[in-house]
Amino acid sequence: MKIIFPFIYEPQKNTDFVLGENGADRENTDYQHNEGGSVLSGYYSVDLSTLKKQFGMGESSDVKLREFTVNVAGKSVDACVFFIDGLTDKDLLNDFILEPLMIQSRKIEIKNANEIPDILLPQGECSLEDKIDALAFALNYGSAIVIVNGMDKAASIDIKGWDSKPIGEPQNEKVIRGPNDAFNEQLRSNTALVRRLIRNKSLVVEEVAVGKVSQTPCAIIYMKNIADDKLVEEVKRRVESLNIDYIMTSAEMEMYIEEKTFSSIPQVLSTERPDRTVRSVLDGKVAIIVDGSPYALLMPTTFYELNESTEDYYLRVPYANLMRIVRAFAFFVSLLLPGLYIAVMNFHDELIPTNLLIAIIAAKEAVPFPTFIELIFMEFALEIIREAGVRVPNPAGGALSIVGALILGQAAVDANIVSPVVIIVVSLAAIGSFATPNYYLGLSARVMKFVYIILGGICGLLGICTGLFIHALIWVHTNSMGVPMFSPRAPKMRGNGIFGIFIEPIWKREYRSDYQNPKRKRKEAKISRGWKKSGR
Repeated sequence: MKIIFPFIYEPQKNTDFVLGENGADRENTDYQHNEGGSVLSGYYSVDLSTLKKQFGMGESSDVKLREFTVNVAGKSVDACVFFIDGLTDKDLLNDFILEPLMIQSRKIEIKNANEIPDILLPQGECSLEDKIDALAFALNYGSAIVIVNGMDKAASIDIKGWDSKPIGEPQNEKVIRGPNDAFNEQLRSNTALVRRLIRNKSLVVEEVAVGKVSQTPCAIIYMKNIADDKLVEEVKRRVESLNIDYIMTSAEMEMYIEEKTFSSIPQVLSTERPDRTVRSVLDGKVAIIVDGSPYALLMPTTFYELNESTEDYYLRVPYANLMRIVRAFAFFVSLLLPGLYIAVMNFHDELIPTNLLIAIIAAKEAVPFPTFIELIFMEFALEIIREAGVRVPNPAGGALSIVGALILGQAAVDANIVSPVVIIVVSLAAIGSFATPNYYLGLSARVMKFVYIILGGICGLLGICTGLFIHALIWVHTNSMGVPMFSPRAPKMRGNGIFGIFIEPIWKREYRSDYQNPKRKRKEAKISRGWKKSGR
């Protein structure tokens, strides 16, 4: 059908291109070569033709084929190697595959083709495989596929060589005193960063391919002598059960495996820091790293951990606890301050000192809009500025924030659109959300503050208290991999810190948190400082 005018249509002419309207899956469509369990036949010409078709030769310009002959038992036999340009290291291909097969085979006596992998292929990772789906996965992950006439199986040789970003500094989790390494987009580089910090045979890195089409490699990392077996099995069950075509980032993985999709609190902790990942794994958590994403997912997590900063563990106890108090206060300011302001102004102005109330009323006298409209207008304007600051190029982001915050805010006050007090309230709430270490927890406060503005504008403090009660009920009933979000306070159990908020001295952190149910409860001796034998 062709649209002429709203609600007026005419049949589509045959000369116009129209994409098929039927969105249903077409039958007998082989949309993913990696699927299926077909195997090689063992006949060179047949297998060569099959692999050409399965690997997309002639359709994909980056799939390359090099055909040659190998000397076996004094005879020249046909052979070939498949590789993908851009994913493989051509120096490794030439030096450790093509040269041994094409040249060294003339100098070394090879009795039969099945001896070739042991004698002529010295590359570190070389496996024999006859399943076409496994060969396709290996090819798309930077391996070269070698088939030789007379060999029972094809040889898959790892020669990865794609370009990747070097290890850089964290962008969102900066610390003053501590490591400055950050994950990048390459899976094996990220797992190596974890291995470098945990030099223990109990560290397990299991690789799982997720996505029937994309076959995205994901690493599940845990300590087999510390992490609870049920936790590990649950994480693996959720990841391996994903029946999807593709997954690109750890953010998508987080949304697939979390329990409550519409809960405002994040149920998985994401971090770009290897040191935080290692600390969590050593405490009994499970980490997931997705190839192509510079973030690791840590589970289970709690509300108190979401409000932690990595730097807390690198500061002396008095400073770390002060920062934790400041961050907790900032979170509640970002969540409740606008709602409390409108509730007090509309229903409970007796709570404000008389002189301050007179000043606020005088400043608001020329503004024609009620307080509720002022707040909503400024909050939406602030969200627009934030979004614009993220989308514009980096050099212009700071200038845009200054223009939006100073010029627009001052102009709105001069034009009597909003009062100066509203500007102060909105600015404090925005700064509070920036002080929250976890981005998604800060985003949760940004979203929920609109609910509290509405409740405060309609019902005053009664609405705020009712909203807090319901909000707390929802969060208390939210779990992260079977762990209540307010552990270790609700339910009460042993955990790191005092009341789940204050951090203890490093020599008193003897036990891992009970809510993770670790196999190894104690992580340091009762008297960890051996030099101080008498007391602590």
